[in-house]
Amino acid sequence: MKAIEVKNLIVEFDVTDAEGIVKSKRKILDGINLTVDEGEFVCVLGRNGSGKSTFAKCLNALLLPSSGDVHVYGINTKDEDRVIDIRQKVGMTFQNPDNQIVASIVEEDVAFGLENIGVKTSDLRVRIDDAMKSIGIYDLKDNMVSKLSGGQKQKVSIAGILAMKPKIIVLDEPTSMIDKAGRIDLLNTVKRLNEEEKITIILISHYVEEMSYADRVVLLDNGKITLDDTPKNTLLRKDELNEAGIDMPYISGLATELKARGKNLKGNEETVFELCQYLK
Repeated sequence: MKAIEVKNLIVEFDVTDAEGIVKSKRKILDGINLTVDEGEFVCVLGRNGSGKSTFAKCLNALLLPSSGDVHVYGINTKDEDRVIDIRQKVGMTFQNPDNQIVASIVEEDVAFGLENIGVKTSDLRVRIDDAMKSIGIYDLKDNMVSKLSGGQKQKVSIAGILAMKPKIIVLDEPTSMIDKAGRIDLLNTVKRLNEEEKITIILISHYVEEMSYADRVVLLDNGKITLDDTPKNTLLRKDELNEAGIDMPYISGLATELKARGKNLKGNEETVFELCQYLK
């Protein structure tokens, strides 16, 4: 089943002068075509300014197309009468969790969205607890959000979305403000949600290492899709990554260079251990 279908998506913003007069249009997304199946984990990779965040906002009607269409389970995001339906199906977290957190206590923040959509009191407690347990923050439920680490705050944001029971979660640069250990922990949690709870994941990132968690990589550059492939195959496409301003992990680049020089490698070794095994 198609979870998301994007057809000829173009997003343009007005360019104004100092007096606010529109002088031209700036095309941020330029003819995007993409289908995401239910249950997929897709990493949308690109450097700053490539159009990633604009694309993410189009998936739950925070931004509407200038032309073209975005369908979520068959619902067009342009349909004003279905915006609530779309946002119940597509939950979204942002780069800075402080911009999304509204309550001072963890479980109160997780409950916020549910209370706004009128979930029955009898169901409220169960959904809040289930979401916190699923994301691994149940033991933090009584803590003040301001005392949490960046990674923990991101988990609170995701728990609040998860409690709404979306079919799709879009994560816009969720690890850019946390350390490496927090990044790995968060991505492992997101991967588990995808595998165990079958939630479709769209991960927006500029870290090439993060694509290894996904089933599929979509590379955005200057508002266009320039690559759509598996993570391992993507590592072999060094020139395309470089042209898009994405630095390949050192070990993957070394493996690819050795293969080009005649070494018997697969070309997709991801760790020093794997590389050494093939060099024996």
